[in-house]
Amino acid sequence: MARLTPWRLACLGITFVLSVNVSSIVPYLIDRGRTAGAPATGASADAGAPGGRAARRAPDAVLALSVPAVAAAGVGGTAVFAGAGGECPGRKPYHTLLTATGQVYQQWQCRVMYRHWLKQRALDPKGACTEMTGFTRLVASAGARPDGIEDEVPSFFVHEYTNAELRQYNGYKVVNRPYSVVQLMAAPYWRERIPEEYVLIAETDHIFMQPIPNTAAPGAPSAYVFNYMGVNPAFEAIVHRHWRAGCGDSCTAPDYRTVQPIGPSPVLIHKPDLERVGAAWHKTAIALKLDPAADARLGWVIEMWGYAIASSAVGLRHTLFADFQVEPGALSSRAQLERFTERYWILHYTYQFEYYLDSTPCRPWMIGEYSLDKRHFSDAYPQRPLPLPPPKANVAAFWLVGAINEAMGNITDWPTAGGGGKPAGVRLSEQSVYGRRRAAWFLKHENGFKTEKRVMPLIAALIGTRWACTRADGGEAFELELGDGGDGRMSGRGGSVRWASMNNPELQPLCPIGACIYVDGGGGNANVHVAQPTGSGLTAYRDRPRGGPALWTCAIVAASKATAAA
Repeated sequence: MARLTPWRLACLGITFVLSVNVSSIVPYLIDRGRTAGAPATGASADAGAPGGRAARRAPDAVLALSVPAVAAAGVGGTAVFAGAGGECPGRKPYHTLLTATGQVYQQWQCRVMYRHWLKQRALDPKGACTEMTGFTRLVASAGARPDGIEDEVPSFFVHEYTNAELRQYNGYKVVNRPYSVVQLMAAPYWRERIPEEYVLIAETDHIFMQPIPNTAAPGAPSAYVFNYMGVNPAFEAIVHRHWRAGCGDSCTAPDYRTVQPIGPSPVLIHKPDLERVGAAWHKTAIALKLDPAADARLGWVIEMWGYAIASSAVGLRHTLFADFQVEPGALSSRAQLERFTERYWILHYTYQFEYYLDSTPCRPWMIGEYSLDKRHFSDAYPQRPLPLPPPKANVAAFWLVGAINEAMGNITDWPTAGGGGKPAGVRLSEQSVYGRRRAAWFLKHENGFKTEKRVMPLIAALIGTRWACTRADGGEAFELELGDGGDGRMSGRGGSVRWASMNNPELQPLCPIGACIYVDGGGGNANVHVAQPTGSGLTAYRDRPRGGPALWTCAIVAASKATAAA
């Protein structure tokens, strides 16, 4: 099956999902006993597995790392169901462990993810014998402080690396994931609040599509296959150089060919197996990051390589499952989308869904007129509901928008434009999935203004035009010049500006599709209606908040060279 590689930005599509209020269809009980202020653990990453076993001295080849005391334990959750023991033969309950940080970016994703975990657990045909019994959001935060949604999402808080510590690791924040797992396993919470014998390690941008059965066994975890992490002879020296970083003399013999194409998530794993590999994963990831050659070759997935190498080094072999999750985009192949809604367990929305309004998927490294990308909501929550994709977008795009909207719609205290919701003080994004092409970096990209100039007659006709403009508030008049490359200038105090097309359905009727540009700079951002025929006038409106009275109007002074020649 053709899959998208991590350096290949993709564009996606969607299917409708029936909105379900899970709490109203299946009663469930979650133990939310608080343990905030729990005694400090002071455990070391070099200690043995949790449970009081004697710690063996780390061999010199093992990277030595310490674990701070866990200052704050949050809220934990284990579902209580009837039907244990003989009533559920062969049942292997597992605890979902969602690794996260306290940043807004991951916080809203966690809420969406947990809502769908609840939904799929409620829909499990096994009923009371479901294996999806417990859930903990494992949060790495500054000082292990709660972030305000722990009453909604069962959570446990551990320390994240400080900025000073991260500088040692070239600012690579992803090392907080194995670091948080090591801290959890050293804390009483691991033994006392996670009674299940198995855990499923998940990520914030995972949405469960089906109830997930436990396919793991002792010594045989289940893992997703990452095709871009296959055996590569070019990595042999790197792998062998760091083989013993996490387990020293107890490691197996180095053999890069045994490293599996896996990461630490999604992984279903027996708890003793995670205890075997956890500290080694942490140490190996850091050792790789500190090696310039490894850092250059392995890139942003270096922490995943840390887990894969550490697993082989400690002798842990995973059962590989290609359909554990799907990572779709607008450019997904037909094969990947086949039986989409019934085939996969998890949708991982790591890739972008970039489309033109006519449903044409964008090529890689492009922002669409419709742009569904979690990264647009890095410091603010998305507003509900997100607009649906263009009508001929693929099934994955519709499914994802439906799933996010369903979750947001069923979370009653999701932040609102009026300042309501929780957590207090969080910001709500004023933009949705439209209007994202005005990003400064994209304007100068090969797929930005250069492409618009070639394929959009409106843009070609405006290049080189000059306009005499009057401010609606009676302020100083100015001249506007729209230059090539998306550069422009306002006379007087306006200075330089950026401009390009702005086809955004949310701006209609003030700025119609096909007759709208943006002009950013000169003291603010504006959406500008270009009267037709092109050149007969400009009317600018404020971008945020959108609409309202006109900011300024312009009459043409000089036509473009192309128009003049015609």
